[in-house]
Amino acid sequence: MTDLHEEFSWLSEFGPFYDVSCVSFVRSLSPAEALTRLGAEIGGIKEATFEELQERTMKCIDSDDRMRTSYVGALETDGWTVLIQLWAGSITVARPLLRRLSQATEVVSINRNIHATDFFIYAADGELIIWFDLLGPYARTGSDPDRFVDMMREVGLNPDLDPNLDLDLDLDLEDPDLGTEFPRSFALARKITGFPFSKDMLDMRLLGAVINSE
Repeated sequence: MTDLHEEFSWLSEFGPFYDVSCVSFVRSLSPAEALTRLGAEIGGIKEATFEELQERTMKCIDSDDRMRTSYVGALETDGWTVLIQLWAGSITVARPLLRRLSQATEVVSINRNIHATDFFIYAADGELIIWFDLLGPYARTGSDPDRFVDMMREVGLNPDLDPNLDLDLDLDLEDPDLGTEFPRSFALARKITGFPFSKDMLDMRLLGAVINSE
């Protein structure tokens, strides 16, 4: 039987999502509504291909050495808006942005940073419900950290800490599941949203805009 995370293995390949990225799913908001909640100006929201999203992101980075702004792409599918940030993760790092974005709705967000940490967030109605590091899904925080534990087990993100485990001594570097946490987090997102973040989505036209990351 195919492992649930295998359809998302492309995200772990070297490419735009491999290094630093943030993919967020917002229920029942249009792309324009989601972008304006993040502070985008209406006049600054423009259509873009995924290639243009990458180009505009680099221009934004090059023009702001303090990283106070970032570029976000947005597309709509299955009643959700998917927000894509490359080489930035401000939506999940800046809690005021997350609170605004999740007001009267819900947000699933996956942050990737191979230089620091990868983490998963679920927020609803302006409240952080679940946060966990993908390497330590047993150490969850938030107002309801156990809400998705059954789903986590199904996708291979173990929510239970073995009390006899010594992380310094017992980490098996040859474990075939080591390094699959990132695609497994997208399998969890699929369980919550009801649809997969597929590579084909990158062929869709997006709306894009600059947002303030602070």
